[in-house]
Amino acid sequence: MQGRDLGLPGFDLDEPGTIEFTAERALRGQALNRFALSLRSPASRAEFLAGELAYLERYGLTAEQTGLVLGRDWTGLLKAGGHLHAMLKLAATVGQDLWSIGAHNAGCTREELIAATPRRVSGLPDTSGPPEPGALPEPGALPEAGGFPDAGGLPEAGRLPGTGGLPEAGR
Repeated sequence: MQGRDLGLPGFDLDEPGTIEFTAERALRGQALNRFALSLRSPASRAEFLAGELAYLERYGLTAEQTGLVLGRDWTGLLKAGGHLHAMLKLAATVGQDLWSIGAHNAGCTREELIAATPRRVSGLPDTSGPPEPGALPEPGALPEAGGFPDAGGLPEAGRLPGTGGLPEAGR
């Protein structure tokens, strides 16, 4: 599927591009997050899905927060003090995921967002098949002196990797 070109994101850490989870937002979103985190329990998820409004009323959400939950307004929920990890509990309960939240924030569909991010992060193991024998350390195994195999060794204590060995204090 070929989606629309979303272009490269700007490097802007201010709103609206970045929703900062501030202390003010955390306080404002306490009831919202308490509700969302309650969905960790399978029984609570079933109860929520059986009667969303009745379930929400038990948590003391504001009318605005209730509307945001019922409308699945992910961006609004984050701005209203919802913590992303808590909102993921809600998203998973209603059959959505992080892609859904990200797409809502980016103003596109989930499919468009996925199509716009086809790259694979290098350095991650290939998980398409079973691991090669000996590719993973045994549980509880410690690395040999000098580092983990194939990792180029661990840096010496107090030195930053890739800096030519300069001590941290000298940087």
